[in-house]
Amino acid sequence: MKKQLPLVVTLLLLTSGCSIYHPQAVDIPLINHDGDTRVDVSMAASTWILPDVMTVNATVSHGFNDWLAGQVHVNYGGENFYTQLAPGAYLPLGEHGLLEGYVGTGFGGAWRKPTSQASDTSGQRTYDYKGRFSVPFGQVNIGWHDLTGAHIDLALGFKAGAYLPDFTYREYDSEGNLLLDECYNYRTPSVLLEPQLVFRIGGERVKFCLRGSFAWLSDIEGNTSSGNSHQFTTDLFTLSAGVNFSF
Repeated sequence: MKKQLPLVVTLLLLTSGCSIYHPQAVDIPLINHDGDTRVDVSMAASTWILPDVMTVNATVSHGFNDWLAGQVHVNYGGENFYTQLAPGAYLPLGEHGLLEGYVGTGFGGAWRKPTSQASDTSGQRTYDYKGRFSVPFGQVNIGWHDLTGAHIDLALGFKAGAYLPDFTYREYDSEGNLLLDECYNYRTPSVLLEPQLVFRIGGERVKFCLRGSFAWLSDIEGNTSSGNSHQFTTDLFTLSAGVNFSF
């Protein structure tokens, strides 16, 4: 078993090497009145088998009147980025309850410079990939804000949309020559389902935020009829922590 451990670790690292989407750490703001402005900043780690994506995230949300809201989000992780814009509406449910709905579009990309990988020959192959994607989506949030004297917020969000990718994967032999039979374009659309849980606690204006996000894509996670999705992975879970400001 000890002799097999290095091989197992190597395989785990390789299987998490071509991530082209991670659950987004977008704020669930719970906008509840005209002029309500929320700014959320956080650090996030995403994982499939092992954590392989770290991002810095920022979301700004605003209530434009007594029902209209909107938000913009951006994150960056060195070898990936994502941004989205979404107008929406909100409906207070009693003193603390809140229902929100957003319709928007996201745009992002991911890339990896040539990276060593296992080979069935005496030499060592390398690979790289790059591409972009768009995500038209709708999202519904429900939650409760300012519970107890600790101003606790609890919220659940559910995003559903389409993941529209345009990625290229390439492999090279030990001398750096491109292997044409190991080059793939991946452009198969997927259904995207992305639930999210948010917990905040603190004062009236500044709160600590903990967020868990999940993502499922139909082609990569289940249907491989495109023949090329096996070269890529998505991160299933993102955990983020940060600070939320209310103005």
